[in-house]
Amino acid sequence: MHSTVQFTGRYGTPAGTPGYSRSGAPSTRGIDRVGIPWATLARMLRRGLLVVGWVWCVWVVLAAAGCDDKDRCKNVPECKEHGKCTVDPKGLCSVGSDEDCKPSADCKEHGKCTAKDGVCAVASDGNCKGSADCTKRGLCSAYRGVCVDPKRSTAIECSKTCSSEGRCALENGKCVALSAYHCRGESADKTEPESPCAKLGRCQAKDGQCVAVSDDDCKRSVVCKKGAQCSASDGKCAASDEDCKKAAACSNDGRCTSKDGVCVAGSSARCRKSARCKLEGNCTMKDGKCVVGSSADCAQSSVCAQAKHCVAQDGACVNPGGGAGAAQAAGPAPDKTRKTTINGLF
Repeated sequence: MHSTVQFTGRYGTPAGTPGYSRSGAPSTRGIDRVGIPWATLARMLRRGLLVVGWVWCVWVVLAAAGCDDKDRCKNVPECKEHGKCTVDPKGLCSVGSDEDCKPSADCKEHGKCTAKDGVCAVASDGNCKGSADCTKRGLCSAYRGVCVDPKRSTAIECSKTCSSEGRCALENGKCVALSAYHCRGESADKTEPESPCAKLGRCQAKDGQCVAVSDDDCKRSVVCKKGAQCSASDGKCAASDEDCKKAAACSNDGRCTSKDGVCVAGSSARCRKSARCKLEGNCTMKDGKCVVGSSADCAQSSVCAQAKHCVAQDGACVNPGGGAGAAQAAGPAPDKTRKTTINGLF
């Protein structure tokens, strides 16, 4: 009788068991029918998983890199300072929207809160009113892309009316005066000679115009010194009778009476007391002025006695002579040392 020896594989399965190999390992014969051994398929699966894993990792890295590239401008100083927080098509940091501008220093400090042409700019008074420049410096109005104080600035459109009339600010399409700064000529330290304040005594702004509000402003003006218009009245410097009587216009020109705020000649009697009557023959009142009314006026004047200008003609005393002998007929030249006219010479 022969004994039977049974071989056992290393997997604990009797050799020759259907579905297992001689070593006891699972047999690949069941899949051999499709032509792919189990071991090969296992290797393919392992490699496939590696490839998928690799692709996934690459995708994650690229995605992360893409996010970093999209947001990289948000971490640069120009984003915080100037709102350049968006990557433009060229890969540069620029302003992409108002949202980029609003957190920026330019917006908070200077009112540049609106995106325009790739930068943050001032677009409205509202932009300025929320800025530090408004609260600290009074720059609360938008003008040509910046915040300004219209009471202390000059609009380009108003350059012609600013120096002479003080209408320096643009408001609703019109040039207007908004402050004493405009009326005095844009100088913080002194009044400009050509300003309405210096010339007309109109040193304060009211209803868009420079007006006279005090006698002191009028007394410092040119119209007071030359025309005795030294009292503030209805927004202008006007002459009172008292102003006229004290003025050189009265003693020199006979204009001693106030009319409509200016000094005029009120009578021929006043004219005859004036220096201009005694020197030049302007002794007759006409239309508020002292004029040469007749040759009698000339006869009593210095221009007649000194220079033989003794005939009234076209409102002035003239030499009746003419032609080649006019120089001799005129007599001696006017006395330049002892003035014979208000202005010194003829």
